[in-house]
Amino acid sequence: MHIRIEGTHAELAYALRTIRAVLPVGSISPVLPLHSRPYTWRVFVNTAPKRSGRRWTA
Repeated sequence: MHIRIEGTHAELAYALRTIRAVLPVGSISPVLPLHSRPYTWRVFVNTAPKRSGRRWTA
């Protein structure tokens, strides 16, 4: 699943911590500034499939 999160640094940190506690996260993109809105950033999170005995690779 591909999740887009937008907000301030504190909002992004809280959302990422919450998502990582619930879902297995495969990768997180670099934090990108939104030029149309000040102090707002965007990040994309790819969640991994259900955990099995094998390792998930990107």
